[in-house]
Amino acid sequence: MSNYYDNELISFLNINEIKNFTILSQIDSIIELMMRKFQFKYGRVYFNGLKNKKYIKSNTNNISKDVVWFIDELIREDICNANEKIIYIGDALTDYGYEFYLFDLQKVIPYLVDNIPQHHYFLFQDGIKLMYVSFENEIQFGMLWEGDIHS
Repeated sequence: MSNYYDNELISFLNINEIKNFTILSQIDSIIELMMRKFQFKYGRVYFNGLKNKKYIKSNTNNISKDVVWFIDELIREDICNANEKIIYIGDALTDYGYEFYLFDLQKVIPYLVDNIPQHHYFLFQDGIKLMYVSFENEIQFGMLWEGDIHS
């Protein structure tokens, strides 16, 4: 791989023995699926129309801790399951997508948000849940309403 951020992320995953990840070199279809399923407004996901939407604005010094706490809350509230697979896609600096289990993502989040300055999208494998961490330290989550679920 020639992309610095992808190379560094893969090194981090290997050094930290994150075994259950897949590198997704073809992410165009995943991005198209995400854009087709979720409404975008001004270049960002429009979370206001989604079910179980959650939002926090993080303090710059605590963003990684806040994202881990945010994921823990989604699990505690039975909105998400730690054994769910998610697909990570960045919006600018990474060329590839990465598939993780949510429990592994909690270990990877600090690296992502502290070392890769971009917007971070996390599409859950069921295709109806989405989490977003912005470069401006906003953390958002939402899921499609049953009537909005379409391929």
